[in-house]
Amino acid sequence: MKNSIRFPHLLRSRILGDLPDDFKTRFIDECAVRTYEANAPVLSQGNRVHAMYQVAHGSVEVSSVNAEGQTVLIRIYRQGDVFGDAETLSEMSAAANCTATTKSVILLAAKPLLLDFLRSPKFIRNIMRESYERLVHDNTIKFVDQFYPVEQRLCDYLYRLSIDRAEISKTQADLAGLLGCARQTLNRELGRLRDRDVIMMEKGKIRVIDRETLCRLAHDGAGPNADAAE
Repeated sequence: MKNSIRFPHLLRSRILGDLPDDFKTRFIDECAVRTYEANAPVLSQGNRVHAMYQVAHGSVEVSSVNAEGQTVLIRIYRQGDVFGDAETLSEMSAAANCTATTKSVILLAAKPLLLDFLRSPKFIRNIMRESYERLVHDNTIKFVDQFYPVEQRLCDYLYRLSIDRAEISKTQADLAGLLGCARQTLNRELGRLRDRDVIMMEKGKIRVIDRETLCRLAHDGAGPNADAAE
């Protein structure tokens, strides 16, 4: 019962859903547990994956790098979320980089263990629901990246990155790469957010101080320079 006592909140996670209590407990108990420090790689794009991962505590940033070296932020996995299941079951390499954004505790269900639990039709359904939710989320992000202007994408990224903590350990070079824009453009938009008291900037770090405004700017299409347009 050690792990289930340590992680009772995972009994309510989506992949365990309406499964029997003994199934939930056994799954959590039999998974391996690993701790990752902030900014430590969990999975590396292109490498083989041999387990399904579930975030017990902390968060994991998912990003993808193309052949030209351009990076895009895909999503942030948080408590209860799973990843690596598709690669493990299909025997394919990791589709993206997964990096702990804070000190994180993660459960690992190695492939033999995962296959054992997948004898449950309800568990299969729950895993497929997770895959469906990831697909819906990723499709939404594609629209953001393709149709939103840089200033709105910046607000969206900062909003997502600051859900777990106000301080974002991203350099301006990192953010410019994620947004696919020039450093000068990024500096201008960050300066506008700073001037509106939405963020504070330190060397190598950004601190979000007004998430409510950041959310509004990310989703209403106004962008950081809304005041200038009024």
